[in-house]
Amino acid sequence: MTATQLHIQDRHRRQMRDLASLDNFIFTTGDPFDTETIIDNPNISLYSLDDACQEAIFVVLPDGLDLSQVPFVYQAQFDYAESLIAVPYTEFLRLADTLSVDANRLICIHNVGRCGSTLLSQVLNQLDTVTALSEPDVFANFVTIRHIPRDQQIRLLQASYKFMFRPAVVSQTSRYALKFRNHCADIMDIFAEAFPTAKHLFMYRNGMDRVASLYRIIYKTGRANLRLTLSEAIDQHAAYFNLPHNNFTSLFDPAIETFSLPFCRAMLWVQMMTRYIELYEKGFNPITIRYEDLMSNREAMLSTIFERLDLPL
Repeated sequence: MTATQLHIQDRHRRQMRDLASLDNFIFTTGDPFDTETIIDNPNISLYSLDDACQEAIFVVLPDGLDLSQVPFVYQAQFDYAESLIAVPYTEFLRLADTLSVDANRLICIHNVGRCGSTLLSQVLNQLDTVTALSEPDVFANFVTIRHIPRDQQIRLLQASYKFMFRPAVVSQTSRYALKFRNHCADIMDIFAEAFPTAKHLFMYRNGMDRVASLYRIIYKTGRANLRLTLSEAIDQHAAYFNLPHNNFTSLFDPAIETFSLPFCRAMLWVQMMTRYIELYEKGFNPITIRYEDLMSNREAMLSTIFERLDLPL
């Protein structure tokens, strides 16, 4: 079965934090593409899922680009994509069934952001036996498709993992680590269900310090004085996690007319930490790491993390 090659005319993203999407590109439709060649071509990388069109979107990257060595996979894919390939879900899943990638080798790094997760991903990549990918957005896309049937989510998630770590891309003797965007903290349960034998980590940081870290970024962008109305604040949270608005009404005092951007970012932290507690109480028990512990006692904490991940010290 064939897919379709798409020729990039231009690319755009409103903000860097926007999730990867086919909408990031202006393109023209090209010729049919033989999907079998995707399996063995290390330059073809899974970018996103387009659920509206029921297609998996791949990018064709230049020779020699190692995604394990970039700060953020989704950004490198966006910047360096030479063309796109749209593969129907049915074919995507069929091809995934032909791939043998051991889920027992997977390490999932869930996090609230600004908590050392990118640092830990880079540390893991120092090991010859680990390939760590930082923020491939196809996994964050599962926030946007959380409404589809659960069994379909599981199949697409497992297929996405296989394509990211297929034999043409990484050594099959390696361990594989995925550091997710913080959106994914709200759907840790789907990852736990799809990969029950994987090692799951949850990284977090004191809420006030996390907001202070974000504020330094907000200040540099000139948005430090931006304020949102109650409706705008709730809209933003609902869109971020793809959840109904009533999930967030309790986070904001209706008597207050406007909210600062740092306050809204603090409420994102509250949402993610509350979700972690909910899942923990239901039996999800990841290796939990506090940023403060990691930074104050680095060698001891890393030794503990490596031991719990069954990695060589």
